[in-house]
This record gives sequence, structure tokens and C-alpha cells, in this order.
Amino acid sequence: MSLCLPTYVVIDASSSMKPHEAVLNATLARLHLNLAMNPRVSEFARVSVVAFSTDVHVVIPMSDMEQVPAMPEVICGGRTEYGKTFDLIRECIERDVSDLRAQHLDVLRPTVFFLTDGSPTDTHWQDAFRRLADRNWPRHPHVIAYGFGSAQRAVLEKVATKALFIADGSDTESALSEAITGLLNTLIASSATGRMQIATDVRGFTYVEVAQEYVD
Repeated sequence: MSLCLPTYVVIDASSSMKPHEAVLNATLARLHLNLAMNPRVSEFARVSVVAFSTDVHVVIPMSDMEQVPAMPEVICGGRTEYGKTFDLIRECIERDVSDLRAQHLDVLRPTVFFLTDGSPTDTHWQDAFRRLADRNWPRHPHVIAYGFGSAQRAVLEKVATKALFIADGSDTESALSEAITGLLNTLIASSATGRMQIATDVRGFTYVEVAQEYVD
């Protein structure tokens, strides 16, 4: 059986990202192109792209990016709703892991790359996160968080279960681009070894070790 890493790229598309919408879409297009042109990585890391604001949208369902013709455009606007996002990701993981196994793939623990430029506007988001990260749920994912703009380290320390990256005050557009580069480097390294290999050297970001890591 072939190894497969279910990967969720979860992007903040709230109103604070509206001024950076063009760069966000160009960065996602670059992500798609890099994965589509690297069959070894795209076969290993099946990717779903999720954009969240007041509502949460699956921009691309779990796919081999080589088979995706183009990245749909993301429109920014609305609040920063973490809770709805974590609930939807949990639903997607349940469905996607079953689908991947039905394709006779050997499925590794899912990984969520969570990219945000702000703090949550909903007050009970941690309940949803606990359901997502519940170690008693066999499919609970690793969460790697990238915070930039107005994102708060103290908040993201409650979200990251595998690694946390905090931007060193660089502008949002540069930070977004470098975060995607770090994400790509992680997927490339992981595909080469067949296990999670986090690229910890991300330009413009401080890497924060996660004190309490969830046990596989």
C-alpha cells in the first residue's frame, strides 16, 4: 500500500485579510503549482484547502493536486470564526480518511496547517478545538499553526499541537508567502521520509516548540 498524508491547509479569509486578497490568491496558486509539478509530493500529501471567516468553505476537497486544474479564488470578508472551522475540519477528516482507505492507501495521521492573521471572534471556539484534538478520537490531527499580523501567540499556543510559528513583525503579505513556503518544505521533506518532518527554519518567523504534544 502507498503512504498517504491527509493535509488540510486552513487559511484565514476574514475582513482583515481583504487588503491582502490578491496576494493570498497568488500564494495559494503557487502552492497548487508547486504541488502539481511534484508528483511524488502530491501523491503522498493529499491536500484540502479550507478558507474560514464568518462561514467556512472547502475551497478544494481532499485531492491529489496534480489532478486539480486550478486553485479557485478566495474572497475575503467577515469575522474570524475558529469554532466553525474546527468542527468542519473534524467532519472532513472523518470522511476523507475513510475515502482514502477505500482507495487502498496507508493513511498517516492527518495534518492541519492553520494560517491566521488575527484572533478568534467567537467565544466558545475551544470546545470545538477539544473535539478536533481529542486524543480518544483515533483520527485526531497534528496541528501546525502560523500566526502573523494581529494573531496572538497566547491564542495559537492553545491551537498548535505539533509546531507553532509566529511572524517576527514582518508585513502580512511577506509572512503569508513565507508560511506557505515553510508548509511546502514540510510536505517535501515528509514525502521523502514517509513521516512528518517539520521544516522549522521559516524566514521571518520564530519557531516555538510545543510543550504539550499529543501522543500518536
